[in-house]
Amino acid sequence: MAAIRLSDGSRIGVSGDQISCDLAGEAVILNLKNGTYYGLDPVGASVWSLIQEPKTFAEIREALLGLYTVSSPELESDLQELLAQFSEQGLIDVQG
Repeated sequence: MAAIRLSDGSRIGVSGDQISCDLAGEAVILNLKNGTYYGLDPVGASVWSLIQEPKTFAEIREALLGLYTVSSPELESDLQELLAQFSEQGLIDVQG
């Protein structure tokens, strides 16, 4: 699968083919298609929580910049990478 490149207007939401739960600030996700479990640290869990309702890439980035002390370019790069991994695993739906 080719890596995705998200624009500010890309709309991201969780896939219907997964279930997840919060575990003391971290998250566990089960991909229902392949039976694989994924664990997220608190930062990844924050992203996961934000996209429970579809949001644009810009909305996610701005929300995270309000939560964490990080430069915008660094956050954008890390967020692109994390969301690309989610997409490759079929955990999110991306429009645009």
